[in-house]
Amino acid sequence: MKIEEAIVGLFDVFKKSDNQDEIVGVIAFEKQVIESTNIAKDLNKIAKAHNLMEKDLDFKILSFKTYYKNVDSSRYKELKEMERESFFKEENILNPTLEIIQKLKVEVFKKSGSKFPIKIALGANKSFTQIMATIKKQDKVQYFDGLEAEIIAELDRKKAKQGILLGCFDDGVNAEIKKIVSSIRVNKKIEENITFTISKAYEMQKNTPGSIIYSYKTKKIDVNAKVDHSDKGFMHTAKEGDVIIEVIKQKEGKAGRNCRGEFLPLKEVELSSESSQIKVSDDIEARDMADKIQYIAKRSGFINEVREHEFEIRDELVVDEVSFKTTGSIETGDDKDIKINIECNDSMSDAIGAGVNIETSEIRAGGNVGNGATVKAKVIEIGGQTHQSSSLHGGDVTINLHKGFVDGEKITIDLLDGGKVVGDIVHIKKASGGEIYAKEVYIDTVLSNVNVNASNHIELGKVEGEGNKFIIDSKAQRGFKEKVENLESNIIDIGINITQIIKKIKQIKIKINHEKETTQNIYERIKYLRETGVNPPSSLILKMKENQNRIKEHNLLIKELKDAKIEKETLIENLKNLQSSVFEAKVINNSAWREFNEVIFVIIDPPVTASHLLKDGEIAREITLQGNQEEGEFTLNRKG
Repeated sequence: MKIEEAIVGLFDVFKKSDNQDEIVGVIAFEKQVIESTNIAKDLNKIAKAHNLMEKDLDFKILSFKTYYKNVDSSRYKELKEMERESFFKEENILNPTLEIIQKLKVEVFKKSGSKFPIKIALGANKSFTQIMATIKKQDKVQYFDGLEAEIIAELDRKKAKQGILLGCFDDGVNAEIKKIVSSIRVNKKIEENITFTISKAYEMQKNTPGSIIYSYKTKKIDVNAKVDHSDKGFMHTAKEGDVIIEVIKQKEGKAGRNCRGEFLPLKEVELSSESSQIKVSDDIEARDMADKIQYIAKRSGFINEVREHEFEIRDELVVDEVSFKTTGSIETGDDKDIKINIECNDSMSDAIGAGVNIETSEIRAGGNVGNGATVKAKVIEIGGQTHQSSSLHGGDVTINLHKGFVDGEKITIDLLDGGKVVGDIVHIKKASGGEIYAKEVYIDTVLSNVNVNASNHIELGKVEGEGNKFIIDSKAQRGFKEKVENLESNIIDIGINITQIIKKIKQIKIKINHEKETTQNIYERIKYLRETGVNPPSSLILKMKENQNRIKEHNLLIKELKDAKIEKETLIENLKNLQSSVFEAKVINNSAWREFNEVIFVIIDPPVTASHLLKDGEIAREITLQGNQEEGEFTLNRKG
């Protein structure tokens, strides 16, 4: 029945008062069955025709049919059930010439006072490609047979009012509703808001232009770290296996169709071909993936952009200087085989500028190290001088003139001028002021005010100045504190382990002794049964095996205890040797001594010192410590 025909004849004659346009009489509205392709629009028409508000009307869906046609066709075809699977395939549903409509047969009636027992709201994204339903939290919900069908009908009614296609794009909805109804049946309530998708079609996807991500230029930043404004990062490095560049491939978009059946055409966006211009050397591997190309370093080194979009990796960097203005800080890590050569030889300027940080495998600088600069490398060579506030940390370190701080394994210095040196083996040609802490120290010429601390050996070519101290102290060696702490910690841990092993041995021994007589009886019983040709019961065999396993465990623990005690004794001996290197140490001077120089030996246990203030011209080529540690009496033995 057409809406116009349904409306005809429903009105009485309208009566109006003399002074007003007020309607004073209408025939009561009766329920009607209509066919509609736009429920919201038709409800509005019926309401107006009967002088009602649209909110006063409601409807029930009796049935619906889906129709489709090509844009060039004049007639719609009904979608049959057997066609559904092929019809809703992506290649068909995204055909821009396809048009879809639905015709619903509904019964329209005036609303009664009763409401649907569950609160349901619908929401949609901007393009109506995804429709969500929210079933609101309710403390009391009465379950009844048919509740599941009622919820589905209510959702369809709300969808129809919004023009959303029924029975389309709604896979999995019925299963979700079944789960919700099962929960209501058990709990008699809806404990929290439940939101789920009731219809999902095809969102239009825009064209995505290609792009280049220069990963090697991006540094991971610690948000809690202090910002280093000197680190401009002009020089970039990579480690073998690092992704240095990513080319995100351009991606063509595609059209869509929303849950109302409306086609969503593709919006054109210009695609870029810039990302295809990358060229790399053999040191860089290009890994082609579905959506991107990754360029991966095949070896560690500096990343050099030879020309625009063309890259290579070098393991050696040659520059005139490393400074805030030219390169910024360079941090490659000393685990990478990367060399830096700084060719600045000007004694008036810094090869390594003020405030710069350098961390690499090898660095050789012809010039000076500036104020506040920090250098870390396995090999360091400084042809100039180090500033008082500079800091060097390395393995093999060579410095021309040293005024700052250096920490290394093997350190060679031409002139120490008030700087501080911490190393394992230290060789200095001439020392004038400064502090040295090492295992072994060798100085060709000592001028004045040098403080030398060594754990094992001090050897001097000649002493020309005064106010020098030559101290033998086990604590002078690098990492002494950490070594002692590690040894003491290991000794404590092994002591705890020994206690636990002894406890286990005692417990097992008690069980063995307690069951000794029983075990002997079991053994004799098994022996007797076997001699008489009878197989012993499995329970007796099991008991015997349990006892044998217990004895085996006891013997293994005894061996473990013995090994642990040996290990503890070895650690204690190592600790004693570490602390008593002073008794093996020597101070050697291959020339006559000058006055006001002092040799000191520091004993840790007991905490005392033995010292000797040298006289001018005194010949004491070798000075060692002698004395009785138990009695705490020590003297210095001087051999001329």
